[in-house]
Amino acid sequence: MWIKILAYIVTFIVSAGISALGIMLAYQQYQQNKKPVFTTLLYQQIFLFSFLFYGVWGNISLRMVIADLNIGEALSAKLAVFIPIIGIPFMVVSWFMLLKFANNCNGRRLTKTFIFTFFPTFVVLAFALVVLIQKEYIYVPENADLFVVRILVLLNLIVYLFFLLPFFRKTKNAGLLKETGLDKKRVLIIFGGTLLYSCVMFVFNRFGYISTCIALVVLFASNLILPAIIRLNNQTTPENGNMDFQSFCSFYEISKREAEIIDEICSGKSNKAIADKLFITLQTVKDHNHRIYTKTGVKSRVQLANLVREKTGKN
Repeated sequence: MWIKILAYIVTFIVSAGISALGIMLAYQQYQQNKKPVFTTLLYQQIFLFSFLFYGVWGNISLRMVIADLNIGEALSAKLAVFIPIIGIPFMVVSWFMLLKFANNCNGRRLTKTFIFTFFPTFVVLAFALVVLIQKEYIYVPENADLFVVRILVLLNLIVYLFFLLPFFRKTKNAGLLKETGLDKKRVLIIFGGTLLYSCVMFVFNRFGYISTCIALVVLFASNLILPAIIRLNNQTTPENGNMDFQSFCSFYEISKREAEIIDEICSGKSNKAIADKLFITLQTVKDHNHRIYTKTGVKSRVQLANLVREKTGKN
């Protein structure tokens, strides 16, 4: 008994350390780049590890408590189902942030239809599952933990398949992909880690608490791959202030005309003044601005000017 408790304590400490590391890596990227896409990554890591702690360790703690109480198997099984379901909102937000991150990296935005249907869909599915279990239309097997885990693992795999899609379509933002380091090979590595812990979690309690502890370490560690890849990539990209303006334009695949507009924006000119100087229409300037913002991952003229100054040292 004491060996089992000690194993869980050690696993808890390891998983807590991994969670802190994942959030810290995402926060470092946010602090270093100050771009919305890295804010999304930070939120994804926070909500992901929040769910893992609540859904996984909350359930394990509950199991250890009710093991000493005189509670029927039926009630115990239902508790094993409902506790993780209550924490599903954390996981759903994490999935949403993951998909948003993948699309933003490739210069795309989630459609309003997708945004307005994503969360209600999971809410309906969760309530439907609870009702069907309560009405006993869905039979919860004796091993209720494994039943819940397998449902979540399958949903997670579906979300990660959608995570892959933007990277296998023609990108609209090669510069931001270079900053994150997420090419096709690396996102497949991330998906491979997801497959690994999915397989492990499908049989996590096959050999009792030992296999459970191993599965949990694999689960938490595999979710470090995404922020770790981005962190390692940033160590190989040019540091702030070490680029000239031409290298900056090459890195973000900025065209000659877009480079001229960036130069004018950094000098403080308005869109109208830029249009007059370059002998182009105001709408053309706005169109170029939109493409520049997409390629560099910024949302405003101020952010663009700050990015140019940080990367090139140009005032």
